[in-house]
Amino acid sequence: MLPNSKLKMLFMNVFFILFNVANLNVYHLYADLKSVKVQVDLSTQELWIREIFIFLICGLIVVRFLLCFVGLASRVVAIYPILTNSQAELLMPTIVVQAIDNVILNLYEIILGYCSLCYLFPESTAVFVFFLFKMLLKIACSIAVLNIYSDQHNYLASMVSFNEESNSLGPDSVDEIELANHNLL
Repeated sequence: MLPNSKLKMLFMNVFFILFNVANLNVYHLYADLKSVKVQVDLSTQELWIREIFIFLICGLIVVRFLLCFVGLASRVVAIYPILTNSQAELLMPTIVVQAIDNVILNLYEIILGYCSLCYLFPESTAVFVFFLFKMLLKIACSIAVLNIYSDQHNYLASMVSFNEESNSLGPDSVDEIELANHNLL
């Protein structure tokens, strides 16, 4: 039977794998890119301003789509250290992809959303309050998940260093380190 923390991480990992698989649809990507142009062209701004926003928004959509591939691969690789309590470095790609996709790109999306409302549709700034609340909640949840993965990474890295220290010491000092380590946990 797996401990509760491992089950939680395994469940999150499998959930995000399925979520990434569902988002890897080229037809949805094409429809999203097409709808960006349609929505931005509804604005009464000059053509060059609309083209800049189309480029920035489409760039965000394409980067998120590409990060789905990288995220899927990194989460499949992350199953091994979750199950075996070894190879902490295999969790790092997942942590990096999560930080980029769920924190940095969400902050970029907030800025882009604010700029879009200010320049393209200034009459609908009340919508931005709901958008901002949704994005801040999304970022907070993403940071919580990121903390779970980084805690697991730190735990596995400390286990490796503990095992290396215990192998280099004599039998009496191994018991002392083990007792000290149990008191810390």
